[in-house]
Amino acid sequence: MRKVIYLLAIFCIFFVYQAFAQELIIQENEPGFCTIDGGIETSVSGYTGDGYADTDRGIGKSITWSVNATTAGTYFIQWRYANGGGSGDRPVRLLINHEIALDTVNFPHTGEWTNWTISDSVEVGFIKGKNQVRIEAYNPDGTANYDYLIFIGAGISPADCVPSYILTVGQNLAEGGTISYTPVQNYYDEGTAVTLSACSNPGYFFQSWSGDATGTDSLLTFTMSHNVAVTAIFLPDGTTMESSFIGYATVQDDRGTPYLVIGGALGDTVSATTYSELNDYLGGSAPCVVTLDRRIIGTEDLKIGSDKTLLGLYRTAHLQGIEIEINAARNVIIQNIRVSHVTPGDAIVITGKSRNIIIDQCELYSDREHGSEYYDGLLDIKNESSFITVSNCSFHDHYKTSLICSNDESPQDSVIRVTYHHNFFYNCDSRLPSIRFGKAHIFNNYYKDCNTAINSRMGACVRVENNYFENVNQAVLMAYSSEPGSVQLIGNYFGRGAVATEPVCELAIPYPYEHLLDKAVDLPALLPVNPITAISETPKLPAAFSLTHYPNPFNGVLTVQFAIPEATALTISIYDLAGREIAKLASGYYQPGRYQIRWEEAEYSTGIYLVRLATPKFDLVRKAVLLK
Repeated sequence: MRKVIYLLAIFCIFFVYQAFAQELIIQENEPGFCTIDGGIETSVSGYTGDGYADTDRGIGKSITWSVNATTAGTYFIQWRYANGGGSGDRPVRLLINHEIALDTVNFPHTGEWTNWTISDSVEVGFIKGKNQVRIEAYNPDGTANYDYLIFIGAGISPADCVPSYILTVGQNLAEGGTISYTPVQNYYDEGTAVTLSACSNPGYFFQSWSGDATGTDSLLTFTMSHNVAVTAIFLPDGTTMESSFIGYATVQDDRGTPYLVIGGALGDTVSATTYSELNDYLGGSAPCVVTLDRRIIGTEDLKIGSDKTLLGLYRTAHLQGIEIEINAARNVIIQNIRVSHVTPGDAIVITGKSRNIIIDQCELYSDREHGSEYYDGLLDIKNESSFITVSNCSFHDHYKTSLICSNDESPQDSVIRVTYHHNFFYNCDSRLPSIRFGKAHIFNNYYKDCNTAINSRMGACVRVENNYFENVNQAVLMAYSSEPGSVQLIGNYFGRGAVATEPVCELAIPYPYEHLLDKAVDLPALLPVNPITAISETPKLPAAFSLTHYPNPFNGVLTVQFAIPEATALTISIYDLAGREIAKLASGYYQPGRYQIRWEEAEYSTGIYLVRLATPKFDLVRKAVLLK
């Protein structure tokens, strides 16, 4: 009997409290309604106000409100809701001020979406002042639909909304070290200071924090202003990037925080001989270096994931008709591959927020017999992909060559950062490249027999530096968009081509490159029509360094062939007998193989010249006799 009386007393107190307590209703789009992972809808009848809150499908989808309490204490919450989906309940988790208040608040099925009802009251504790209320879906279908929320308690009022964000911290190698961060919370109010800490294990070193917050110090502090996902990069001791790699791919922000692009170097090296093998290796989750020594013909797409290297061993490494797609990937190297005659897609497309990608020593081409609409691009970059370097490549015999950002309605592509250097463009109609919104550093490229070249559009900023244009109708333009871009022109040779010089921008380059910067007038000798990337068809790797040339004596054109048994930095130079370097035919980092390049002399007189192959640990010199 006493128990019954006690329960009746509690029941009466509750209703007396509710009768005299203040009741606050917060509709959607009113003060106190903060955020929703979804939208405000009106398609189902029976709601009040402007509509109802409808979250997207998915576990964790949420709605937040904010209220002020004049005193700390106990309050009650109810919702007017409808749940007509299927026949199941839609439970949620309730958080107050980022802490779990109730692990489960259930919203039973109401039969139809038009059947609105008031939920049971739930008891919560508020602090004095501002309180955030948040519900999160447990159901893959999301939450119920909510017409409004009811707060019951004295001195309650709507509060300004303070955005809150999620922090995700991880590391690339579990064995590489340990990470920690403070404070540890489910959600972080805007302006909250967070400190990350990384400590490497023996045999590894900490390279950088990477992602939405970057830095090379093991301790990194920042304030929350958006959702942040950050990864600690640990690498084995001795890990280095190829010394010839430069450009935006080697950094991860405009401050120049370094990023080591090593592709699949931390995994196995495997050889692929079929499309199926290529696709399995390059599309898998494990890092790997995939080598190719032959031509593969097909019409499929070849998808490349993170931490991969695709390396052609010989000139026979050729993908014909096969599109290379780098989508939502990071740390990818494509080197010494020919890609040709791809339709209807692009030869190479980089998309889906991919980052830190290097395309090096590749040959991309189609033909111009099929008209301008038959093929798409040779190398397109879009959808917020950024920090990309395109170097030492040959683009030829194509119409729409390289498009960066695919339309005028993608201002989010302003994050794009790309470097083009020491590339050869021959017999191309346009887009060399064409860029919208982002920033590009285009230096030491050789353009020959092209229609239009560099097109800056929609507010893009392009630094055009020490390039050589030969028989190019319009070297620099700002056309074919609703708004122009801008350029910074430095040290170029334009020949007779038209050049748009305004609007002007200034692009600060966040990486070192001056040590590789050649004069524009030297580029025709450095970047010949037959590019240095043309490796011999012989599949057997050389056993020793070698250097030969023919004919000897020669008149006009000297063909230089060289072989290297190991990957190395090298230069191929021509000297006169006074020891002066008069031409540099090659400079960079090359994989083992056999190579061929031509020296087309025009200004030098009859005499003896020296051809020198120089590497850090080996030199070869050969005499060549020029007879005119």
